[in-house]
Amino acid sequence: MKTQFVYVLVSSEDDYYLEELWVSLYSLRFYHPKDKVLVLVDGLTEKRIREKKALLSLIDELILVDVPLNYSAKNRSREIKTSIRNLIDGDFLFIDTDTVICAPLDDVDLLHVQNIAMVPELHGPFKEHLTYGFVSEDTKRIFNVDVSDSPYWFNSGCMLVRDNDFTREFFQKWNENWKYSAFKKNNSTDQRALLKTDHDYGYIIKCLPDIYNCQMAMSIKYFYDAKIVHFWHMRKNFTPVMDFSPFMSHDIYRQLRKEGTMTTNISDVILHCKSAFTNDSMICGKDEILFVMSPIHTILWTSYKKGGFVHWIVDMIIYFINLKNRICRKIKA
Repeated sequence: MKTQFVYVLVSSEDDYYLEELWVSLYSLRFYHPKDKVLVLVDGLTEKRIREKKALLSLIDELILVDVPLNYSAKNRSREIKTSIRNLIDGDFLFIDTDTVICAPLDDVDLLHVQNIAMVPELHGPFKEHLTYGFVSEDTKRIFNVDVSDSPYWFNSGCMLVRDNDFTREFFQKWNENWKYSAFKKNNSTDQRALLKTDHDYGYIIKCLPDIYNCQMAMSIKYFYDAKIVHFWHMRKNFTPVMDFSPFMSHDIYRQLRKEGTMTTNISDVILHCKSAFTNDSMICGKDEILFVMSPIHTILWTSYKKGGFVHWIVDMIIYFINLKNRICRKIKA
């Protein structure tokens, strides 16, 4: 392939990001054993990777990036990510670490992308996004700009980026917008700044085929044909924990850290990630997702887990809700 693969990693013993990278790289190398892979890191992470010879062997270039040590780990990672285009040369496909590659990616070289392409957040138009109103208002709060007319809000977990003067300028502006958002408005997420930057340039980011960034935690629409599955580790956003997959619950990463090597069992789970789900897992629709994301669900779930009288109260609430729904269905019938 002409297009090189790029990852960004900032990690410590307090997280599983290094193991995430290992898993994603292992799956990538299964399909692309000889294509170029670059990993951009801060100083602390470089040392950790060099101590893992098996992981290091999957990387062609480990690039140390000088980032401020007073930045938090998250901010060091975002600083590198929003600067990638101006840190390396050549076209690249950036891939987040919480991913598994499930098919060859050679077609990337054939995609007609002049500058930058990404997959939309939740695989649809911005106005159809579950949090369209909130994201629009929050972006306006941060940057004092109206992005409600944006055709898409892009997920930065997979980015195809060409090497030219424009893309280098775009990433420079993205980095500047991210710094403003992070340090002036206390929002360190990179996608608000990305949305603002895309707005300023007239929405120039093109849509990458959805199979290159299947965001299965919130949409299984492209799961079957996915070349890259992006698991999204959303444990902080959902109660109960999404433990229906070893990739969602972090079990696979805990196993890898414990073993310290890519065992046959771990390898098998990675290479068959699309079937690595518990039996008791089910599809959730839009209404259920909105409820699970709501504060009331967290309160109800926490109370339910405590048991006793509160458990009974929650059971009664659920019972009467179901009863009401059954009655409504009968009336409509």
